[in-house]
Amino acid sequence: MFRETTGLPVRTIEAATLEPDTTKVSSARGFETLCSYNWQYDGSIHVPGAPPRWNPPPLPTTLAQDSGRHFVDQNASRVPKYPFEPVFAALAVMKPNVVLDQVDIIANRNSLRKLLDFSAGRRLDTFCMGLHMVGNTLVVSRKERNAQQMIHGAPNAGYGHNFEKAFTMPDHGMGNSSSHHRVIRYHIGPLDCIVRFEVDAYYNDPDVVLGSKSEQLIDEPIETTSAAMAQLNIVGSLPAQFNTRKNPADKPTIVVEKGNFVDPSKLAEIKAKKVARLTEALPQLWFGRTPFFMNGNHDKGTVRSVSISHAEKEYPRWEEANQGRLRKMVSLLAELRDAVARTKERAAVLVYDEKGGPLKVFAMKKNHGVLPSETIAKHWTNAGGNAG
Repeated sequence: MFRETTGLPVRTIEAATLEPDTTKVSSARGFETLCSYNWQYDGSIHVPGAPPRWNPPPLPTTLAQDSGRHFVDQNASRVPKYPFEPVFAALAVMKPNVVLDQVDIIANRNSLRKLLDFSAGRRLDTFCMGLHMVGNTLVVSRKERNAQQMIHGAPNAGYGHNFEKAFTMPDHGMGNSSSHHRVIRYHIGPLDCIVRFEVDAYYNDPDVVLGSKSEQLIDEPIETTSAAMAQLNIVGSLPAQFNTRKNPADKPTIVVEKGNFVDPSKLAEIKAKKVARLTEALPQLWFGRTPFFMNGNHDKGTVRSVSISHAEKEYPRWEEANQGRLRKMVSLLAELRDAVARTKERAAVLVYDEKGGPLKVFAMKKNHGVLPSETIAKHWTNAGGNAG
C-alpha cells in the first residue's frame, strides 16, 4: 500500500509492546472550538457554516437504500495535496492569529479511532497514514485508496445517507452544502491535540445549557453581505449537482463568510441501524466531543422509532473502562512523533498491512509538505524553513 512513496523502514510497533502513558486521559478539561466550515458543491467553503438541523418526519417512514457516489474523505478529495488546508482557510476567518507551537498532534477523528483500536489489540482492516512534522507538531493525514466511493444499492448498502437526508434540514442559507466540519482542540492525556471531524446535525434540546463544556467563539452570525442580499442569494440558487471538482494545488480554498455558529452542546452524530448501540458509537462521539447520538431503528429501511442519547453523560464511564487503551494510544502517538522527527525529511508513511500485524513506519522518499509554506510561517514560529 503506497509503496512507491516509502523509503527505508524506521520503526515497527507491535500493539502488545505498547506501555500505557502515566497521565490520566479525561475529557473533563473541556475543549476549544477553533473553526468550522461547510463544503459547498462548487468546491468552496462557507465559514463558519452550520450543520443540518435535526428535523424528523412523522413515523413510520420508509427509506430507500443508499446509492450513488459519496465521499469517504471530502477534504482529501477536494484538496488532495494539502487536505488540512481548508482548516487554515477557516481559521483565517475565525481565529486568524492562533499560534500552534505547543500543539503536539493534528489529526482527523477517523485516524485517532484507528490508532485507538490498534492500541487495544484489535484486528483491523489495512490502512495507511501520512506523517509530517511541522515544528514540533505531528500532522497525521488520512491516505485512502479512494476518497470517494460508489454505492450501487446492494443488499448490504445500508440506509445511513438517506436517513440523514430524511431526518435533517439544511440550516438557513446552507442548502448547497455537502458536509459540515469542526476543528477542536483538547488534551488527550499530556498531548495537546487538534482534531477535525464531520458533524451530521445539530439538535435543539431544551434541557441543554449552552456553553457548559466548551468555549463559544462567535456570538453573532458571520456574514459579509447584508441579510437582504443573503436572502436574494438563497432564493436565486438552484439545486447543485454532485461536483467532485478539486481545488488547484497551488490555489487556496475559496472562502465565503456565511452561516451561524452552532454551539457545540447541540451537535449530533446520526446513524441508521436495526438496534441502537451507544457503546459502539462512543469512541467516535468522544473524539469529536459530540454530545448527542441519534439512531434510526429500522427494519429493512422502515424506521418505526428513533433513539436519542445524551452521550456526553457517558464519557466518564467510557474513559474509565478504556483508560488502559487510551493511555497506550498516547504512548503510540508519542512514539510516532519521535520516529518521524528523527527521519531526514521529517516525514514518514505509516502502514498497517496485515490484520493483527504491527504498525510499520517508513521514511518518506520525498517530503512534498503537508501544508503551504505561508500557512506554516503564519501559525508556527518554531518551524523555521520546514515545510513538512
